[in-house]
Amino acid sequence: MLRLLGFFVLAMLLASLLGHLPVVGVVFRSTGVFGILIASALLAALFTRIGERLLLARRSAAQIRALSAVDSAHNQGKVGALHLAGGRARKAVPFLEAAVRGEPGVAEWHYRLGQAHLALGARESALRELEQCTEIDGEHAYGSAMRARAAVLIELGRPEEALGVLDEVERNHGPSAESAYRRGRALRTMGRKEGARAAFGEAMRLASQATRYQRVEAGRWALRARLARIW
Repeated sequence: MLRLLGFFVLAMLLASLLGHLPVVGVVFRSTGVFGILIASALLAALFTRIGERLLLARRSAAQIRALSAVDSAHNQGKVGALHLAGGRARKAVPFLEAAVRGEPGVAEWHYRLGQAHLALGARESALRELEQCTEIDGEHAYGSAMRARAAVLIELGRPEEALGVLDEVERNHGPSAESAYRRGRALRTMGRKEGARAAFGEAMRLASQATRYQRVEAGRWALRARLARIW
């Protein structure tokens, strides 16, 4: 009962706070109880999200403890991947480096280590690991490693090389909203504005044709392409 009462008080406070916001505030100021119900729904969604994240964190911690019980390169890589998935890139690096040393021929560890370096802003190190990954397996992660490699090359000011990588990805996997967006970025870096604009338009077109299971991810690239065309 006390929890329910506390939740209701929080909803009232949130509705009052939101009522002071421009534009949307009028909804909470003029609708009375309905505004409190909206605030309650927002709080419920927030608490659900927090609960899900806490549950995932507990599961990840349990998996890390279990994997750490056996000191092997494979388990080190798994621990690093779990830290990376949890947004702990800095913590992931030493585990993934150990995995790379122990199993240098496993593309996955180079890929994950490249992602960790990229999250920390170490682009040169990220590129080195992604190149190692794609040398071992050019198709790793269904072409995601190659697309990531192209993205890093663009950020490092090497757009011509990035275009070559994207050509290879599209030969192997066909065009996609992401590769078209990356192509637009590369072309714009080279000063080819019309080509870049056309590539961004292609990204939006491909996103509109995406299958159901690809629609959300393709939609993100379409949004980025739309913004890139404006700016």
